[in-house]
Amino acid sequence: MNAPRVRARVVTWPGPSRDGRRAAYEIRISGTTLEEARSLLGAAHRLGLQSRDGESITLCGPASRFEGLQDVEAVGVIVTGALERFLNPPRTLQLRGRTLNLERPRIVGILNATPDSFYDGGRYFGMPAALARADAMVAEGADLIEVGGESARPGPVVDVHEEARRVVPVVEALAGRLAVPIAVDTYKADVARRAVRAGAALINDISGLTDVRLAEIAADTGAALVVMHIQGRPKVHQPNPQYRSVADEVYAYLEDRTDAAREVGVPRSRILVDPGFSFGKAVRHDLEILRRLGEFRSLGYPIYLATSRKNYIRDVLGLPFEELLEGTAAAVAYGVMQGARLVRTHDVRFMRRLVRMLEAIMGPDVATSSFESSGTPGWEVAT
Repeated sequence: MNAPRVRARVVTWPGPSRDGRRAAYEIRISGTTLEEARSLLGAAHRLGLQSRDGESITLCGPASRFEGLQDVEAVGVIVTGALERFLNPPRTLQLRGRTLNLERPRIVGILNATPDSFYDGGRYFGMPAALARADAMVAEGADLIEVGGESARPGPVVDVHEEARRVVPVVEALAGRLAVPIAVDTYKADVARRAVRAGAALINDISGLTDVRLAEIAADTGAALVVMHIQGRPKVHQPNPQYRSVADEVYAYLEDRTDAAREVGVPRSRILVDPGFSFGKAVRHDLEILRRLGEFRSLGYPIYLATSRKNYIRDVLGLPFEELLEGTAAAVAYGVMQGARLVRTHDVRFMRRLVRMLEAIMGPDVATSSFESSGTPGWEVAT
């Protein structure tokens, strides 16, 4: 049996501060051997860090004091690396020769090229309607458009050729029509390959990289890749999902799968993570992940917040999908405050305004400098 992997992540952090390195952070470390734990705790004591040990080790103190842990062989490097990634999240995302600025959260408009979308009921199925909807979302402030050809609801899987028939022509038309990057929502390698060839710059894989070929396509083409957590398989209902610790398990899954993507050649600068709201999770799991979303910043990838009108919001409020705007707004506001950098939404105009107001509240420097004038893209050609 393989030894447990040592993992570390920031679990408690200060509120907004101009001197974050002097404030206190709490880091949880798991998977250490007894010898590694003793070395780590001894070094922490010498550095003046508070500690608790048990099933996992928790260290607490100013960020500056953690720097000395780098001398504790591999474990210390893992701990300090988690803190450094948390303190310095990615400021850009690379997408096929473009650089998307992540100094502020970006809005991803959802375009359902399906006849059975739960949200729009197939209203945008067909080229003229799809193009008009994409134009409207860009005018409302979308920074990317994501095209999907299969509903995520449980049911029969759409044939690869049919999904490609729905998606690829729309991607090709939009790539030649719009200034913003185009994403494709698919877990099928053949669809992803054809969509990227048609102009897609980002692959959103809801299967959690079950098929590593999706990462290989991203590596070969320069496309960015969303790695999502899922328990079970797409399109298969999970009636009673179980977790011993949902935050720990989702974090470990995303860490392992993003490592798998990097092993086949996708650089860190082109990877995003999505905790997978409502994919193999009960309401309590989704709420716990949202509460602790900021912990996923220690992975070192932009957080892709795909929570628009999800099942847990419906179940909490007891409302149909068409009445979940306010609930989604609450989830998005909390997620952005926790560090989410891309917001996937059905309601572009509303969420663009919501995010803009949030940033004004969170910091005057951000409010005055990070919003471009209307019509200015949030990306640039990489040099």
